[in-house]
Amino acid sequence: MTRSLFFMRRTTVALACLWAAGAALAQVAQPHMRDRVDGELRQLSAMAAQPPDVDPLDLNRLPEPVRRYVAYTGLDRQPLARYARIRFTGEVRLPQTGGRERVDAATPWMAMTGSQTMALSKAGLGYVWDTRWTNPRFAVDVRDRYVNGQTHIWAVRDDGTVLIDEGDEAMAATYLIRFFAEATQAPAMLMPGPHLHWEAVDAGSARAHVRDGAISASMLCRFDAQGALTECESNDRKLRFSGDVAERWVPARWVMTRGNYREMAGLRLPTTMSIRWVLGGGEFEQVREVIDEVVFETAGRAQ
Repeated sequence: MTRSLFFMRRTTVALACLWAAGAALAQVAQPHMRDRVDGELRQLSAMAAQPPDVDPLDLNRLPEPVRRYVAYTGLDRQPLARYARIRFTGEVRLPQTGGRERVDAATPWMAMTGSQTMALSKAGLGYVWDTRWTNPRFAVDVRDRYVNGQTHIWAVRDDGTVLIDEGDEAMAATYLIRFFAEATQAPAMLMPGPHLHWEAVDAGSARAHVRDGAISASMLCRFDAQGALTECESNDRKLRFSGDVAERWVPARWVMTRGNYREMAGLRLPTTMSIRWVLGGGEFEQVREVIDEVVFETAGRAQ
């Protein structure tokens, strides 16, 4: 495969249109949160208006599994999108108590709806995870944000009780890996550039080394014989306990599984995701997700 991929210059007007369309899908509902999250989405839109400073890509320089992935998704036949809005439904639970060996107690599974907005450009990279979780007793608005090394988690119950409101630079590598994990819904963001390069491992896997300023991490990704990316794992993320524990963030191996690929936004993309953590004494599954819609901005238009 010798075809080169070129980054396409996008327009501010098109980005503004995409943001407006995406706002209707946003899930945080409480007005004081909604206003702030909408402002953060506008910041991502402005960031994405600056095209990435990356040379054209020679596919022959990619590891063989990643070349198969490019062909399988159809990325070699599309302009490279660097702004994406992903809408999803699913369920999530939080580990409450435990430690490095195991999760001792967790919340019940909660229904989740939300959207993930992502941007990668010459101005940097970032995402806003905009969700609402519900159970029979109450709902929680949850927003996670990462922009150019700055992290923040914000969760507010619908009665106004603030459950989490914190940022921690020490967790930046955890969030950076999460950015590129979510980029499995926007394969252009997994192409080599200032923030990512691929290392060949074997016929079925490759390692993505990612960087954002002084922050660095890596994840090992596996691909099937057709080219679908099926799993990524990393030891550079940490699991957060929400209850009264001696250690809030603990090291654990993070594993993401992807599947059920179908045509979305002009590409072949996964529509299911599972997140689990492997600790010394066992595994803990935290997220089950179904992708409902993907929208890209590319070549000056939304797809």
